[in-house]
Amino acid sequence: MKKIYINTCVLPRCQLETAGIYRGAFGDKVCFELLPMFDLPEFEANLEANIDFLRESPVSFHEPVFCVEHSAPKGSTAYEESMRHIMLTKKYADILHPVHMVYHLNNCAVAPETKDAMLATSLANLEEIREIFSGVQIVVENVGTDVKGDKLLGQEEFTALCREKGFDVLVDIGHANANSWDIRRLIHDLKSQIRAFHLHNNDGVRDLHNRLGNGTINFADLMPYIRSEVPEADLIIEYTRPEYHGQPLMEDIETLCTMI
Repeated sequence: MKKIYINTCVLPRCQLETAGIYRGAFGDKVCFELLPMFDLPEFEANLEANIDFLRESPVSFHEPVFCVEHSAPKGSTAYEESMRHIMLTKKYADILHPVHMVYHLNNCAVAPETKDAMLATSLANLEEIREIFSGVQIVVENVGTDVKGDKLLGQEEFTALCREKGFDVLVDIGHANANSWDIRRLIHDLKSQIRAFHLHNNDGVRDLHNRLGNGTINFADLMPYIRSEVPEADLIIEYTRPEYHGQPLMEDIETLCTMI
């Protein structure tokens, strides 16, 4: 059966060892997507303490989100802070050898007059990231929402860019839903380039990262389509709230297993 990844953001902060309950319940069916949080003082020591545990199965990396902004130009304070976190992430990528690492084109608000410059800067920074993480597959994610004003690209723009550049892609189902994208068409149009999915639900407007059954996405209907179109893509449950850690997440893993 296809492995299911869990993004570590759902775990109590700086307590990566709590991921052991999922390994105990599901064995090697479950892997982890590590979200580095070097902005938290205790994070790196906790990561060091759990390196051997993380080595026990394939691991994906989600590059840092907090304190990282790839649309910031070189020489800026935001760029320098971003690269500090990126180089810390590289240290552990060299140890854990992730199967891929997620790249966000931007994490900040987008103004119409700065959109083109932001995209050009982010694409240049992506090439630098690829050089730094040589040997790691970098997957570009659709990010941002209309309601927050941080969406850099619409569906047609994202699809065209990924096709033109030949990017490996991670499709975030929740982000697509919050922006009213045609999810099936997005998957169909990029299926030869999709390497992974982030799975979470929402109300169709806000990026809530709800449980799979809590929102306007019908995962029972969508998952068979995903598996038929891109059967080898990795499935990553990306919850961001620690209250979903434990029984709620284990229930959702069990449910997801019945869909794939």
